[in-house]
Amino acid sequence: MNQILEFLETRLVNQYGEELANKIVEGYKVKRKTTLRVNTLKSTFQDVLKIFDQEGITYSNVDFFQDALICENKNEYDLSKLSLFENGEIYLQSLSSMIPPLCLDVDPSSHILDMCAAPGSKTTLLASLTDNKACITACEMNP
Repeated sequence: MNQILEFLETRLVNQYGEELANKIVEGYKVKRKTTLRVNTLKSTFQDVLKIFDQEGITYSNVDFFQDALICENKNEYDLSKLSLFENGEIYLQSLSSMIPPLCLDVDPSSHILDMCAAPGSKTTLLASLTDNKACITACEMNP
């Protein structure tokens, strides 16, 4: 494992310089907060917040997307035990993965081709954004 890390760090330094390479490596070491979005096809944002409050789950809003949350005191495993997760009312998804569908400015009459669809995070967000009315073709090269 140590050889792999050395190889990666060497490549990063060669490509980005030592200062930026160090920032990238430090970024990999930071524990990410758990992020999710409300699946508005199955629930509402307010209903999810009520359950989070009842369960003592603390969260913060995301400026760029009203249906996204940053979970402050629970991890993905904890959230996967909730009926909200089991029922598909929340979807665990990184914030960076939410950005591409939001940039498309889709509507229910859209025809969308998702050519990199696994595991389905962006595809299901597109369905949610269009109230499940857009024509979405989802393809994935890797089985």
